[in-house]
Amino acid sequence: MDLARLWVRIVSVLVPGDRKGEWIEEWDGELASRGGSMRYAWGSLGDAWYLRTEGWTMDGMIRDVRLAVKGLIRRPFFTALAGVTLAIGIGANTAIFSVVDAVLLNALPYPESERLLSMNHTAPGMGVPLVPHSEGTYLFYSEGFHTLESFSVFTDDAVNLVTDGEPHRLRAARVTQPFFDVMATQPMLGRGFAEGEDRPGAEPVAILGYGLWQQSFGRDASVVGATVEMDGVQWRVVGVMPAGFQFPQETDLWTPLEIDDVDPELGSFGLLGVGRLAEGSSVAAAQAEMTNLLHQFAEANPEELPQSVLDQAGLVADVKPLKNLYVQDVVQALWVLMGTVGFVLLIACANVANLFLVRAEARQREQAVRTALGASRADMVRLYLAESLALALGGGLLGLVLASVGVQGLLRLAPVAVPRAAEIGIDGSVLVFTAIASVASGLLFGLFPVLGYGRRDLSGALKEGGRASTVGREKHRTRSALVVAQVGLALVLMIGSGLMARSFAALSAVDPGFESEDRLVFRVSLPSAEYPDVESATLFYRAVEERMAAIPGVTSVALTNAAPLVDTKSAGPMEPEDRPLPEGQLAPLVDRRQVGPGYFATLGIPMIEGRELTLEDSGEGTRTAVISRTLAELHWPGESPLGRRIRSQGSPDSGWEIVGVADDVHFETLIDEPAPLIYLPLVAGSAEEPGAARSLDVVLHVGSDPRGFVPAARAALREVDPRLPMVEPRPVTSLVHDAMASTSFTVVLLGIAAGIALLLGTVGIYGVISYVVSRRTSEIGVRMALGAPARLVLRDVVGQGMTLTGVGVAVGLLGAWGVSRALGSLLYGVSATDPLTYVATAAGLSLVALLASWLPARRAARVDPVEALRTE
Repeated sequence: MDLARLWVRIVSVLVPGDRKGEWIEEWDGELASRGGSMRYAWGSLGDAWYLRTEGWTMDGMIRDVRLAVKGLIRRPFFTALAGVTLAIGIGANTAIFSVVDAVLLNALPYPESERLLSMNHTAPGMGVPLVPHSEGTYLFYSEGFHTLESFSVFTDDAVNLVTDGEPHRLRAARVTQPFFDVMATQPMLGRGFAEGEDRPGAEPVAILGYGLWQQSFGRDASVVGATVEMDGVQWRVVGVMPAGFQFPQETDLWTPLEIDDVDPELGSFGLLGVGRLAEGSSVAAAQAEMTNLLHQFAEANPEELPQSVLDQAGLVADVKPLKNLYVQDVVQALWVLMGTVGFVLLIACANVANLFLVRAEARQREQAVRTALGASRADMVRLYLAESLALALGGGLLGLVLASVGVQGLLRLAPVAVPRAAEIGIDGSVLVFTAIASVASGLLFGLFPVLGYGRRDLSGALKEGGRASTVGREKHRTRSALVVAQVGLALVLMIGSGLMARSFAALSAVDPGFESEDRLVFRVSLPSAEYPDVESATLFYRAVEERMAAIPGVTSVALTNAAPLVDTKSAGPMEPEDRPLPEGQLAPLVDRRQVGPGYFATLGIPMIEGRELTLEDSGEGTRTAVISRTLAELHWPGESPLGRRIRSQGSPDSGWEIVGVADDVHFETLIDEPAPLIYLPLVAGSAEEPGAARSLDVVLHVGSDPRGFVPAARAALREVDPRLPMVEPRPVTSLVHDAMASTSFTVVLLGIAAGIALLLGTVGIYGVISYVVSRRTSEIGVRMALGAPARLVLRDVVGQGMTLTGVGVAVGLLGAWGVSRALGSLLYGVSATDPLTYVATAAGLSLVALLASWLPARRAARVDPVEALRTE
C-alpha cells in the first residue's frame, strides 16, 4: 500500500462509522485518478474532519437546542423534577463556594496583599499556637529586618465616644507609626501618623474610619484638624481612612501605640506583628531572618528570655501570609462543607441521570425512527447533550437564585462571625463557578444516555413489544449502578452528619464549671483619663455593685476583668514560693483573672476550701488570691495550699497568699481541659505599683429572664457615670452557646446536606424499583396466573431494592471510613471511625430504603394477572 492510501486509512478514524467504508472507497478512487499524489491526499484530513463535525455548526447546535427546549417543555413534570434536583445541588455548591471564594481564595482587599505577612511566634512546647511581640522584640526586629519593606505591631483597643448625649463604644486599634505603610493604604483625607507620634509624650492624635466619619461626623471634611473628646482625652483628628478599610477587624478608629524606645517592655508579649515583604524577598527568607533575630534577641536579653526557656517553650518565629492568620479557624470547616455539597451535587446528577436513562429507553422507538430516516449517531448524541445542557443551565440559573438567598441565610445562621463576611456575595468568580458546575453537571448526567445509544438493530425498537432487549438490560444495570452510587454517597454524608451530631451532644454535656441560667453579663470600660488612679477605680467598683444590687430582682452582683468563655488570654509562668523550680526550668503557664467580691457565688462556682476574695483583699499592700483545683493539684498534690504563696517565675517579690481553692472552670473553650487558673483582686499588680482592672464584665444573678433587666441595668450604670456605655449586654447562657457555635453550625449544615442526600437517594431507589415493576408487569402477571403467591412477588421486588441498598451501604461504609478522617479535628468526644455511628446510620438508611422498595413492591403484588396479560 502506498503512502497516500495509508494516510487516508489513518485519517478515516475521524469519519463516522456508518460512512467510513464509502468514504475510503471514494478517496481511493480520487487518489487513483491523480496518480496516488500525497500532495492531494493531505486534503483527506479536512474532509474527514468536516464529516466528523458535520452538524456541529452554530446553526445546527441552535437547532438542537430549540428541539431540546421544546422537548423539555412538552414534559413539564420531568423537566421540573430534574431541574429542581439540579438547582438544589448547584445552588448549595454555589452558596458554599461564594463563602470559600471570599474567605479563602480571594486576596485581601489591600494593594499587593500577597506581600502582607503575619510576623509572630509560636510556642508548641507550651501548647501556645500564637505568641505575639513585646515592645522590646518589636524595636529589636525593626532594626534588623532586611527582607521586609516595613514592619509594624498593633493591638485591639476600645474607646468611649459621647454623641448627642449617648455614649458609644468604638472598636479601636493602637498601631505603630509604619502601620499604614505596611498596609499600603493612606487616609483619603488628612495624613497618616507622623514620625514620633507613637512615642510617650506625643500629642494624642487619631485617624477615623470611614463608617465612623460618616455616621458620627456627617462626612464633614473639616473634622480633620479638629479635636474630639474620647475617653476624657482631647484627640486631634489627623485623617480619615477610605471606605472599606477596617483592618484589623471592623475597626472604627486608629490611635498611635506608644512605645518607649529608651525603656521598652521586654517580657509582656501582646502585640501582633504585620509586615510587608520587600521586592524580591520570600516568605521563607523572612522566616529565616526572623528566626535569626529571635536568637539574637535572646542572647542580648538572657534575663528576660534565657536560652533554656526558649528551648523548653519551643519558641520559634512564625511567618505566614497575613490572610492565614484570620481564616485559620475556619479553613478546615469550609473545605469540609465544600466537599459535602459536592457530594450532594454528585447525588443530584446521579438522580437526573437515572431520569434521563428512563426517558431515553422510553424514546427508543423515536430514536429508531430518526435513525431510519437518516439521522446519524452524532445527530442523536448532539440532541441528548443539548437536552442535558439546557436542563443543567436552567437548573444553574435557578440554583443561583437559591444560592443568593442561601448565602444570606447562611451568614444569619452562622452563630459565629465569619471572617471577611462583608466580601461574601455573588460576584464574577461565583458566576463562572456556577456556569462551570452547570455545564459539568449537564455533561456528566447527559453522558449516560449518550453512551447507551448504540443500537444497530432497528427492528426490535420499532416493534411494540421490544421491552426486554439487551440494551434495556444494560441500561437497567447502569441505573442500578447509579442508585448504588447515590446510596453510597448519601451514607457518607449521613455518617459525617452523625459524627458531628454526636460531637455536639458530647460538647453539650460538658460541665463548664459555672452556672449560666438567670444571669446577665455586660462590659464596661474605665478611661484612664477619667479614672486615673486605684482610688477612683475602686470607688467606681463599689458604686456599680451598690446600684446594680439595688435593682429589684437582682440576687447578687460580681465584677471581673473577663467572664468565662470570653476570648481573653492573660497567662504567665508561675511557681510556688516554697517549692521553686530549678533554675532554667520553665514553670507551667497559669491563666490570670481579676475578680471582685461575690464572684464565685454569683456564677455558682463551688469553693472547695478557703474563702472568696473580699473588698479588703483589694486594699493597699494586700496580696491574696484564689486558685483553681487544677493549679492546686499541680503544685500541692494531696495537700492544702491555703496559706501558701505562689509567684510569677523570675519575680521573687511578686508572691500571692492563697486564701481559697475554687473548682475548675472552662474559661477559654469547652473542648480543652480546664487550665491552671489564679484569681486576683480587681486591684492587683505589684505592691509598689498596684493596678486596677479597667475593662470589666459585670455579672448579675437575676430571678427571671436576664434580657428583661437590661434597661434597669443601663439606667443604674448611667447613675454611676452617664458617659460610660453598656457594651454587649446578653445572658451568660449565650457565652456557652457561642463556645459551641462552630460545632453547631457545622452540624446544621451537614445535617441539611445529609437530609437532601437521603431524600435524593430514596427517590433514586424508589424510581428504579418502580420502573422495574412497570417493565415486569407482564412477567409478574404470568407468574401470578401460574399460581405464584403475592408474598413471593413482594419478596422478589423488595429483595431487588435491598440488594442495591446493600451494595451501596457497603460502598458508603468504605468511603466514610476514608473521608470521615477529614472531620477529625472538628470532632469532640467521638472517634472519626465510631462504630456506633456507622452501624446506626447504615441501619437507618437501610430502613428508609426498605420503605422505598416496599411501596412499588406492594403495587406489584396487587397486579391483576388478567389485566396484565390483556395489556401485553
